[in-house]
Amino acid sequence: MKNLKTLFFKLLFLLPIVLWTGCNEEEKQQKALESFQEKKAAQLKESVKIADIMNVSLSAEARDSVSQWPEFLTFQNEIADIQNSSIQEIVNSSNNLKETSAGLISTIPPIFREIPIKARINVLYTKASVLVQETSKTNFDNALITEEAKELMIAFQNLKTQLNEVFLKTLEEFEEEIEKRIQTQDSIQQLELKKDSIS
Repeated sequence: MKNLKTLFFKLLFLLPIVLWTGCNEEEKQQKALESFQEKKAAQLKESVKIADIMNVSLSAEARDSVSQWPEFLTFQNEIADIQNSSIQEIVNSSNNLKETSAGLISTIPPIFREIPIKARINVLYTKASVLVQETSKTNFDNALITEEAKELMIAFQNLKTQLNEVFLKTLEEFEEEIEKRIQTQDSIQQLELKKDSIS
């Protein structure tokens, strides 16, 4: 009986210590979670500045052709928003960019159904997928997300260059055009010489 009383008093004495230790540990975990959440919130608010990317303008012919390609126009609008945004905005738009780039693959207009253009769109889709992968990580890296967003923008500029090339004249067409201009100039000069000799 005496042993039972001693055991009871020992438990009565140890119980508050165990409870206090457990509460203290729970408090530490809560503070660590709050610190982690504050750090993530600060990371997400960070502004992204993507500079040094040469913007490719579409030629008039390419612009006319893409005006009938809604997926391209949607992707163009979405990627334009990335340049001066926050990490949070990139995280939010990364899935849309991936889905829209997938839409580009399946809706290529006939005039653009060439291997180099399909390759550029595949690169664009791959870059968008990598961006989604990076933004989905629990411990994401802002510098890495910014770099992936930049790579995606460069891939889009490369696609626009390829779209412009569809409308570039071949060397033969270019030579024919120069020949026609030379002939026109020669005809004008001969007419002017005849005029001068008549006067």
